[in-house]
Amino acid sequence: MMNWRRESGSFSSWLLILVVLFALRGIQTGHHKNEIKHIAVGTSKTLLDLTVVALIDDIWWASYFKSNQHMVFKADWISEVLGSNLIEEMEHLLINHKEDFQFVFHYLTRNDTETEGNHTLQIQLDCELDGDIQLSSHVKYAFDGEDLIKVDELEGQWVVLNPKARNFKLIVNSPFWTEVRKRYIKRYCVGAMQKIIGNSNMKKNESPEVYVSQQDYPDGTTKLSCTATGFYPQPILLHWKKGTDGAIWGKESSSGTLPNSDDTFYLRISLEIQPGDSVTDYACIVEHSELERPVVYPGKFLSPYSFLPAKAQGLNAHWSFSLLHHGEIVFSPSH
Repeated sequence: MMNWRRESGSFSSWLLILVVLFALRGIQTGHHKNEIKHIAVGTSKTLLDLTVVALIDDIWWASYFKSNQHMVFKADWISEVLGSNLIEEMEHLLINHKEDFQFVFHYLTRNDTETEGNHTLQIQLDCELDGDIQLSSHVKYAFDGEDLIKVDELEGQWVVLNPKARNFKLIVNSPFWTEVRKRYIKRYCVGAMQKIIGNSNMKKNESPEVYVSQQDYPDGTTKLSCTATGFYPQPILLHWKKGTDGAIWGKESSSGTLPNSDDTFYLRISLEIQPGDSVTDYACIVEHSELERPVVYPGKFLSPYSFLPAKAQGLNAHWSFSLLHHGEIVFSPSH
């Protein structure tokens, strides 16, 4: 372990700076992730079904079904950007890999006493880009709900996650399958994503709607929650701040960034404050690519008599808010 000869407070400050810098990089640059998920169902002798789902930034953009052996796209412009040659190449590749899927089923069930039962094989590939720079790429196998083996493409080393995959590692690590994997990542994961995001965003960019709420408990503690929803693209920085002391890192709980049904995203950050600590000292800070600069949502929402039109600090726009149930306030642009 590294021996840091600094005070813990100094280390925490540097850690805070690094966290903020990485978060801001995600907000301000073209960071995108493409995930291609293969789900195969079969026996030791037959491939019964194969479905492939592809998502960029958690938004579906294409699917493939063994039943019709054709890819289906979210929008016509995506197929036009990819071009008929690349689409046919991907379809033929999946059709031709039928025997490979059957081999994996046979190999992984070779020691089973009941060889005729149905099994599920999952293969997930993902790749991440920051502008034109490839940040990472991974391949992961799972069988009947259990993770088997994975590889970080940049490190190039397979990691066995299940004893069943020890011998299987020799197969996926062979020169032939290594070359197939690298070509698949480069052409169909990274290459396809570059064509798509280079032409257009997956959807219209949307700024976040922000909801601030509080919940009081019998022991005198108060839970503050700041929710951002309806935003796109996905990267966002959301945190609580107390007075002039700066961000309160490490004391917050997060829902994680989750997808909405309309392909936008949702994030909630909650903070529990102790009895005697005034909620009026707290504010929620929001940073997103669709906001000109960080927006501050004041935490002064206890008294229903103090509601006055508010101006979002740091943004040249006026905001108003209205009281909802359980003391929740909705901030929205004034018109």
